[in-house]
Amino acid sequence: MDFDKDFLKTVLSVPSASHREERIRDFILEFARTRAIAAKVDLAGNVYLTKGTTGTGEYVPCFVNHMDTVHRPQREYVFWNERLPVKERRNAEGKTELYVDGLGIGGDDKAGVALALAIMDELPKCKAVFFVLEEISMAGSNDMDYSFLDDVSLLVTMDCWGRLRTASEWSQNNAKMFSQEFHDTVLEKVYERHGVEVFDHPANTDACKLMMDSDLCCCVIGNGGYNPHGQDEYVCVEDAQAGYNLILDLCRSIDGRRAYRFAKEERCD
Repeated sequence: MDFDKDFLKTVLSVPSASHREERIRDFILEFARTRAIAAKVDLAGNVYLTKGTTGTGEYVPCFVNHMDTVHRPQREYVFWNERLPVKERRNAEGKTELYVDGLGIGGDDKAGVALALAIMDELPKCKAVFFVLEEISMAGSNDMDYSFLDDVSLLVTMDCWGRLRTASEWSQNNAKMFSQEFHDTVLEKVYERHGVEVFDHPANTDACKLMMDSDLCCCVIGNGGYNPHGQDEYVCVEDAQAGYNLILDLCRSIDGRRAYRFAKEERCD
């Protein structure tokens, strides 16, 4: 499938808030069911997807995003089983923006969910985990099943605002997101192809915890969302598309015969 406006708009119209992630979880599970992607839900409500089977010495990228948003009024739409009234507008640059009047669309991180699902449709083998309660001190990822990452090469999260924006460290402890070797052999070339220029944005999301506990390198990519957590939050379709193109290129550029690791001691030196 192409990552287009209609798919993004559909995902963004699914209401979700912390402690009320069931509608977006059901959407993800139905997406997986119709594509024969293996899915499981843990006791906390986190969703794990696996597409394809890896052989010995084979590794795949894993997308890490969260299902909840900070927008408490979306709970009413969850309760009444209604979609959010997503609207469109053109900005001064002629790009399309998706928004919900006076509510906040929840692009943080439903735009990331949309990107992850669309990219899973394109790759023959990959994994994804979608967490509950990221906005509540990243509580959902406390229940992470780390055995899920045994055959993972790289963590990729689309939980960063803006266009072609990326993060270089975890805001909580200044731990580096990826090794210099990974940057020099993979990231630099991919980022140059897509015009990524921002390297100093700090991240604070579930994938940061996972990278520390698994030693995997992590990439945090902009999802096209703006004004996260605000009632005026919106998602730019073209900027989300740019993130999709970047991540797809990145996943096709990594070596499937290795896991890209970066020890804690090196990250925090």
